[in-house]
Amino acid sequence: MMSPESIKERVQTIIQLPALPTVAMEVVEMVDNPKTSASKLGKMISTDQALTAKVLKIANSPFYGFPKKISTIDFAIIVLGYDALKEIVISISLVSSLQKKSDSHFDAKGFWDHSIASGVLARRLARDLNYRISGEVFVAGLLHDMGISVLHRYFRNEFKRVVDIARETDLTFLEAEESVLGATHADVGGWLAERWNLPDHLVEAIKHHHAPGRAERNPELVSLIHCADVFASRIADVAVEFDKGVDFDEAALAKLQLTDESVLNEYIANYTSMIQTDIDQVTHLEIVNEGTKAHDRRVAEA
Repeated sequence: MMSPESIKERVQTIIQLPALPTVAMEVVEMVDNPKTSASKLGKMISTDQALTAKVLKIANSPFYGFPKKISTIDFAIIVLGYDALKEIVISISLVSSLQKKSDSHFDAKGFWDHSIASGVLARRLARDLNYRISGEVFVAGLLHDMGISVLHRYFRNEFKRVVDIARETDLTFLEAEESVLGATHADVGGWLAERWNLPDHLVEAIKHHHAPGRAERNPELVSLIHCADVFASRIADVAVEFDKGVDFDEAALAKLQLTDESVLNEYIANYTSMIQTDIDQVTHLEIVNEGTKAHDRRVAEA
């Protein structure tokens, strides 16, 4: 078994901060410029088809509560606002930089769907519970499981052993990680977040999303991400092996005043249809995006 120290050292030394795509970097610069118009920003984002599709996925989430379909980037910018757009673009870029293709031990689409679901659920839950936490909720929800991507990409053999153990035994995925690595994907994600110099409250949310009782800096945010993660695992029509055996943490429920089981079940019931609609939209847009990329490949080969 590898030691946590050796894993942490490897994470912090061999993994470099992925460079944001040129379009994403320009978007961030434009957002920070008060003279930038929504039209100019929209034209810049539209030059990257993959980024455009993913921004539209998020903008069309029912958790933003917009009654009409958002079909253009310009409209999405108006609905979401500049700050939310910057957070979304950065998050998408970082998640995409770590993603690899699916294999027998990793479902890339399932991972993305779960990340999106956790982000929008965290945002909706924060709003429903009247927590005044901005777009950081969505960002934390989207990035909370990035340690899974790190393990799949840089610790392939160990990751396969973890998945096999979780599939073949009664151990939870976290227990399987501990048995092989002496650490969990939450630890790994936290170490990478530190390496990337992400804000401390995001590092804490990523590191402790399975143990919210350990949070000291912003326990409300960590509790929100934890509960959104469990919600997403329970109600999304996507099997996520890395959340096998995960249940609500009592400390998180107490922090959010959700200890009443009937109230908790009511939230689950209310969110179920909403998140399924969101997953359906994600699937549809992914198909559209894949079709566009296939077309581009055919043009390039002609």
